[in-house]
Amino acid sequence: MGAALNRWLLPAPEVYQGAGDPALHVILVATRWEYGSRFNADGFEYRRFLPALRRLAGTVSFVPVEGGGGVVTHIQSLLQPAQRTVAFSVFQKVQSVPSDYSRLSRCGIFLTNWYTDDDMLFDRFSKYVGRQFDLNVTTFEPNLPRYEAISARAIASQWAGLGGCEFRESRRYAACFVGRMYGQREGLMKRLRDEFGSRVFLHDTRSKPIRDDAMVSAYQDSWIAIDDPLAYDGKTRQIKARIFENASMGCIVATQPNDRLHRYYEPGREIVFWETPSDLVGLIHDSIENPQPYRRMARAAYDRTQREHLYDHRFAALFHYIGEHSILPV
Repeated sequence: MGAALNRWLLPAPEVYQGAGDPALHVILVATRWEYGSRFNADGFEYRRFLPALRRLAGTVSFVPVEGGGGVVTHIQSLLQPAQRTVAFSVFQKVQSVPSDYSRLSRCGIFLTNWYTDDDMLFDRFSKYVGRQFDLNVTTFEPNLPRYEAISARAIASQWAGLGGCEFRESRRYAACFVGRMYGQREGLMKRLRDEFGSRVFLHDTRSKPIRDDAMVSAYQDSWIAIDDPLAYDGKTRQIKARIFENASMGCIVATQPNDRLHRYYEPGREIVFWETPSDLVGLIHDSIENPQPYRRMARAAYDRTQREHLYDHRFAALFHYIGEHSILPV
């Protein structure tokens, strides 16, 4: 219903004055609302990417993917000749990419696309659209050779945390999980609720939305952030945005082993791993009975995230790469 209404009540483009490089204009092309419905909260990239981009660029515009066929026209209307322009899109489906989108590159706009769920979607999305963009940004590093094989320029980046979150020395909950409880998550969360009752905060966003500020506060009030990294296709252990977000909120993240995480956090010092539900139950019990090591790990993860893993860091590196490789039109 909410997505259907978009055809008659299209979200409008937005333009913001940024505090960064006055010669740089970034146009974020992403969903305005979570899962494309105006009945949901603001879209993830809308609420997470925009603030960081506004700190890095002189002008930041937002063009909603829900605009459909009007996306290219909207982007063209926002061009400012005195600035270099990067169109930073988050397309996820072939049918969402306007058929004439690539011609924006011929207008001097640098086209880059940020890929989500790229581990699952490469074969039915990324490989068909990758060559349309001047740069592809994947959070699944193993796909880089696959982009090279189709002659599409690509780099790896990663999700990030939130700057400025308070680190609370006193917490109400031992552990917290907020998210869509699909697949094995449903049984896992039921076991945790039965085992720990009010000592854990568990919220299924499929059943009831939660405000962003309420979610952040719940994690700030918890020592352990539970992560189930299994993709919804049940095949891949992903690095999800919650890894960095939860650490930036002051939590020690408990997730399943993934060697790719070692480049971001030190196991046993900044992140902890569980393999089975019983492992996770035991870990939470240990954090209740022996809290000091977990508090030290939470602080270490928080400090590293604030120092290295914010969207300001990710996007600054992205724009630096573009500049260093002389691939941004001037």
